[in-house]
Amino acid sequence: LTLPNLDRVIKIDKENMTVTVEAGARVSQVIDALREHGLTLPNLASIAEQQMGGFTQIGAHGTGANIPPVDEFVTSIKIVTPARGTVELTPSDGEMFNMAKVGLGCLGVVGEITMQVIPAHNLLEHTYVLSRSEAKEQLNGLLKKHKHIRYMWIP
Repeated sequence: LTLPNLDRVIKIDKENMTVTVEAGARVSQVIDALREHGLTLPNLASIAEQQMGGFTQIGAHGTGANIPPVDEFVTSIKIVTPARGTVELTPSDGEMFNMAKVGLGCLGVVGEITMQVIPAHNLLEHTYVLSRSEAKEQLNGLLKKHKHIRYMWIP
């Protein structure tokens, strides 16, 4: 199943600090739309070309030790189910909402997502090389010192 034509940014609500998007919208597309309003997503993964439906359904976690995973910012989700048709779930739906946020597509096909947004900000990136043992040794300190940290192992 692919949703590239289900890619609209439906609503940017600055008052409630939310964005509503169709599930096929790419993360980069949503960020670009939010930027025009001085907003951004609170948590980003390294791959900005993934679609928002997949981004939320897999429990993407981003790059910060104190930043919750993406699903924590979902405030509403519409899924198309085989038995119940299109269903909109919110926190008032309790456990079903929590399961749907990271449903891996098991509860139906995600059609629309509303998420919290935050004010846009700039990040300064420092890139350097560590050995595997140095990275392992310094990990806790780096996580405490920096809001975001990303490391890659290149064999």
